[in-house]
Amino acid sequence: MKKLESVWFEFAGARNTDKGVRLLSLPVRYHPAERGKLVEVPGRNGYLWAADGAFDNVLTRVQCQTTDDADMAVVDAWLRGAGELRFSDDPERFYRARVVKEFSRSAAMNRFVNQAFTVTFDCQPFLYHRGVEDITLDGNPDTVTNPGTYKSAPRIKITGTGTAVLTIGTQIVEVDDLGGGVILDSELGECFNLDETQLKNSVVTLMDEDFPTLQPGANIISWTGTGVTGITITPRWRDL
Repeated sequence: MKKLESVWFEFAGARNTDKGVRLLSLPVRYHPAERGKLVEVPGRNGYLWAADGAFDNVLTRVQCQTTDDADMAVVDAWLRGAGELRFSDDPERFYRARVVKEFSRSAAMNRFVNQAFTVTFDCQPFLYHRGVEDITLDGNPDTVTNPGTYKSAPRIKITGTGTAVLTIGTQIVEVDDLGGGVILDSELGECFNLDETQLKNSVVTLMDEDFPTLQPGANIISWTGTGVTGITITPRWRDL
């Protein structure tokens, strides 16, 4: 195991060390709970688990102390709202997090000019991969490999004119009129024109009623439509 040379956290693009804040310890990070319920079935022993396909958010509490150089007004302004949250022991992945609880400060016993506080982040359940580039499909069919441990909800841009049918594994998406291009955003559950100023849900048919996902491992992608000029995928790889 690689030894950490420094301990830090980064939120909304700024690192604690840039704000005059010392991280006292790396926080405990919990595995998100799967939503669902236990169902008792007459005539069967035990229970069945009925999952609803979603996971709960997780709370991450970070214990901090300011240094002599800290400006608490700047720290307070930084630790609010939403942003990406990552830690030095896992720098290539991040949470989508929000500061949702107020935090209080108390003077540290050894240096009364310093302030000790705990900030609580409400994190969405997934850890997203950093530095992931868009994928442009070169062949038809083509293969896209998901390195994550959970299916991703990609953003798929299809450019061209006329009609198109996109197949990802067993998932089929039909576009009646590309009109220059359509964006399928599986995370938002919406379809847009290329500059994302207009909804285009009316021209898209999801054959299994769900927006397409990329499963862990290899995903074979193909399409039909002579007017299709390009397909680009923002994959949003993530782990659970």
